[in-house]
Amino acid sequence: MNLNIDLFYFINNDLANPLFDVIMPHLSDCGGFVTLLVLCILAILVLRYYKKEKYLEIAKMCFYALVLSGIIAACLKLTYHSPRPFTVLEHVRQLVVPTEPNSFPSGHSSSSMSVVTVLVWCLRDNKILITLLIAFALLVAFSRVYVGVHYPFDVFVGALVGVVSGVVVLKLKNQK
Repeated sequence: MNLNIDLFYFINNDLANPLFDVIMPHLSDCGGFVTLLVLCILAILVLRYYKKEKYLEIAKMCFYALVLSGIIAACLKLTYHSPRPFTVLEHVRQLVVPTEPNSFPSGHSSSSMSVVTVLVWCLRDNKILITLLIAFALLVAFSRVYVGVHYPFDVFVGALVGVVSGVVVLKLKNQK
């Protein structure tokens, strides 16, 4: 067996427990593109209304990073037609139904990490919040393997796409 499949089975089967079976599908949903897009748009609208310019700029950067990561992840999914684990492996515990068939890379990992990268940089003085944000993004990535729809390598590359997207947006913002 290869490490990617061994680690998949460890997370998906060996770590299985009733608490995670309830929590992980919901956590996974929280890191999805649509969920984060709605949150970014709501934040932009609310912050614009209350004239909170600093936080409005952060919300816009989160939006741009999210869109960029979504485009990159979608292009990779269209380029590499990697089947989901539950379609090719036996004994997979599938706890959610994915919206499309390609596994590589994880769009949820990409989405959550893109937003978290921007937030961590912009809110870097708040160590507790940074810790919680990073934990959230890592748990979203973990949840995608736990619920049976991604391999560990999928979430690693998705997270990398998210971080790069966030950094690109931050660099572009700093060039203005």
